[in-house]
Amino acid sequence: QSSARALGGRRGGPPPARGRPGRPDASRSRAQAESPGCCRLGGGRRRAFGDEMINRETNGARPQKEEIFMFVNPKSGGNKGQDFLRVPHPFVVDLPDNRQAHVHIYSLLDGESGNKEGFKRLKQVVSTCGYPVRTIVGGGDGTVMWADSEAAKHDIHTPTQLLYGIVPLGTGNDFSRVAGWGGKNPDKILDKECKLLRGLVLKWCEAEPRGHDVWQVSISVDESEGKIKVVDKSKEESDFGDGTVNKVILPMINYFSIGQESKVGIEFDKHRTKSQTCNLFVYAYEGLCTEIQCCTAQHIGNLVRSMHHGTDSDGPVIFGQSDDSDDVPELRGNPESLMFLNVNSYAGGNAHFWQREVDIGIDPEPASEDCDVDENPGDGRLEVVTLPNILDIPLDRLDHMAKRVFSGSPFYIEFFEPDEDDNEGQLDVYCEVDGEFYHLINPESVTVTLNKTLQVLQRKEKTK
Repeated sequence: QSSARALGGRRGGPPPARGRPGRPDASRSRAQAESPGCCRLGGGRRRAFGDEMINRETNGARPQKEEIFMFVNPKSGGNKGQDFLRVPHPFVVDLPDNRQAHVHIYSLLDGESGNKEGFKRLKQVVSTCGYPVRTIVGGGDGTVMWADSEAAKHDIHTPTQLLYGIVPLGTGNDFSRVAGWGGKNPDKILDKECKLLRGLVLKWCEAEPRGHDVWQVSISVDESEGKIKVVDKSKEESDFGDGTVNKVILPMINYFSIGQESKVGIEFDKHRTKSQTCNLFVYAYEGLCTEIQCCTAQHIGNLVRSMHHGTDSDGPVIFGQSDDSDDVPELRGNPESLMFLNVNSYAGGNAHFWQREVDIGIDPEPASEDCDVDENPGDGRLEVVTLPNILDIPLDRLDHMAKRVFSGSPFYIEFFEPDEDDNEGQLDVYCEVDGEFYHLINPESVTVTLNKTLQVLQRKEKTK
């Protein structure tokens, strides 16, 4: 059973609503499908998607000239991204059916934000062609949202006007893995007249689009005693922004987590290298060192007061901590991590936590439709799991120890108030959003809601 802290013991106010959460309805769990930017509409209707939209606009014929844009972070992949910027321009690749692909490659670092030449050119193309344009991002998982943010600043409606692909140049590359593009940084791009790149272009044009949700993680800390800290360029912890920020809203496409693995991530950021291989060893070493420090370990039962299915504490309780008089679902055990998964790939594809055969992590168990579901990055749901121990991450290939909690959205997480007799009256919580780590001092709440659904190019599997 979870550590038995009374619901009213450290934070004031009424206890959470009793009982298990109600079944998710269409407006809350199924992607808030009528919100702007989603590629689904209410009543089961669906907007045209990818090739379907192209066929509609071109009477079934693919364009003779396929315009492809690529935006690269040249510093990614140990500076391997720079190789793409040395590719001859224009770069033309012959496609089947006597068509051609014209690839335009730009650096994400060039120009001021909101005034970048590559995105201005992309805006011209999407405004005139009438169908979504294949837009490839070269970088880590975080680079995808960087590119999407820049596109939006140039008045491009990314959910309907772009089809995103990716060239993995990061460390984990979980977004790329789920989309079928693997996690290995490509090498020798310029060799043999860019033979590898020509092959990639053919695959980009063959790939079919599918939905991928973009979530919004809103983190709030105490206005007077709270802080949000990150690891800065000097590899030291510093205050986020100017030190007066008590609320931050972050985009998320892969996962959001709270707990011990995020504390490891903060230490990892302090010793990160430019080598993808070395970074994997650094992360493993920092994980071992952090786990040995038992007295400062993160345990969800000591941090999270309650989690709700909704956008505030009025939503049904998914789990909480109660006294004997309350009928509130509780965590089983006191896990080290609480994870919200949009993709079922973690730590560079080494872990796939959401499995329908694994145990349930709360008692009483939720309704079947809230946990016995398959994961899908574009279904408007997040899969929530707990990890008993962060050592279960590297061992997940051998034995799935993660426990299912809930599948749905949106979510509201409320933290305990700091204990005046513990850690000098300070509550330290560590969290991660898509590989970016944050140290929260005296956090109050986190809200996770759907923002929009992008179209992502899913690589076709080879047929035997």
